[in-house]
Amino acid sequence: MKLMSYNSSIIKTYAIIMVMLVGIMGISCTKALIGEAPTNVGTVRFTANTYTIENKTTDPLIVTLPLSLPLEEDATVLLTVDNASTIASTEYSISPAIPPSGLLISLPKGSTEVSFNVNSMNNFEGEKTLVLKLTAPTGGVTVSNTNATTVINVKGDPIIYPEIQTSALTAFAPTISGSTSPSQSYTVRGIKLTSNITITASDNYQISLDNTNFVTTLTLPFAAANAAPITVYAQFTALTGINQTVTGTITHSSGVVPSNTINVTGIEYGVALPGVLVMKDDFSYGSTTSTLDAVGAANWSVFSGTLNPIAYMPTGLSFTGYAGSNVGGAIVSANGSGSRKDYIRSFGTTISSGVVYQAQMINPSVGSTTGDFFAGMADAGNNYFNRITVKDDGTGKPSFGLGKAAGTVIFASGTYSYGTTYLVVTKYDFDSGTSTMYVLTSAPTKYEPPVPNAVNSSGTGPASLSKVFIRQNTNALTATYDGVRIATSWKDAVGL
Repeated sequence: MKLMSYNSSIIKTYAIIMVMLVGIMGISCTKALIGEAPTNVGTVRFTANTYTIENKTTDPLIVTLPLSLPLEEDATVLLTVDNASTIASTEYSISPAIPPSGLLISLPKGSTEVSFNVNSMNNFEGEKTLVLKLTAPTGGVTVSNTNATTVINVKGDPIIYPEIQTSALTAFAPTISGSTSPSQSYTVRGIKLTSNITITASDNYQISLDNTNFVTTLTLPFAAANAAPITVYAQFTALTGINQTVTGTITHSSGVVPSNTINVTGIEYGVALPGVLVMKDDFSYGSTTSTLDAVGAANWSVFSGTLNPIAYMPTGLSFTGYAGSNVGGAIVSANGSGSRKDYIRSFGTTISSGVVYQAQMINPSVGSTTGDFFAGMADAGNNYFNRITVKDDGTGKPSFGLGKAAGTVIFASGTYSYGTTYLVVTKYDFDSGTSTMYVLTSAPTKYEPPVPNAVNSSGTGPASLSKVFIRQNTNALTATYDGVRIATSWKDAVGL
């Protein structure tokens, strides 16, 4: 009986041990079948939520994915390119590459971080973005709530916008009415154009590609213009029939690209306007040297001074092509001390509109650096206008100047000499209030020169003009004066 009791106790103990082993084995088998969740689960994220790759950078940007703690077992996370990215796949590279479905990044057990490289291909303009996201974690890792997405700003070359570039044109040479100016050339170049360039010239201007066949519209292939500058020729045709400055444009357009317009200017002249000779005086007062008092009192009256009259000489001045050349005698205005007589002569009419010209030959022999005016036109009250001034330029040469009224004197362009006869023509325009001077050194034509030697708009102009004057003063000035003509047109003033 004792033996049986002992054996029964052993059997019970054995049975308990077996049950325990079976339970342990069952648990182990279950773990083996379904996997045991790690005790500590880490997180993965981007180090920063933004990165920058500068333009022309060749070194890769290293993007690190830190883990919050070492992994207790292998894990994975999916790296994808978000649709919010603005950069094209050909403009960057990632190592390892990200397929369209995403890159599955392996995170081995024990890992604390993983990284990959991003490079710019430096083949674009402007700034673009690459947006990367972490999703679908497996194993002992989850995606952090912070920096699960990052934006990489990739900088390219400065943006170059489509453009039409042109060189400049200067003012065209003065052109006689009915004729064409010498041509000028300029260049046209396209920048990133996708449409042909249309060139359009406004009225009185033409363009050409061969400097022979001129038209008002041309077309340039955009590809050729993008590749290299193209030479274009332009010319001005004076067809308005008016002596004037003619402005215009040459416009270049290409699709939606902003147009490029060149402003052009030409001067048309040579229209012989109708006019009349109002007055002339060739100083044909005899063959004896005398004074203007003695020989010309019927035409010229003294209005200032009591002594030292203007001298008369029987030999006149000559100037090729001028109607008053070598006709009659001449007078000499000589400044100096003491009272000196000034003279005035009526036109015989009053001019208060349009234009009036005064032409005369002047041969200066002495001048001072101070200068003084000695001839011009006057109104009924003997107020001086279009005052002709002569002064020494400081190098022993005379300068001709023009004063619209008292005050500012504008001196003529050009270099002149004492002892030389010049044809000096002044004009007053009642419409514009402008005084103009021409100093001719060669024969005049029937066309008024397109560019005057001096223009003066300073001061108050006359309401009307009715007289011509000759005066003397105290500043050193001696000039021989001859062949004065007052007219309402250029051709009548010079006698052509």
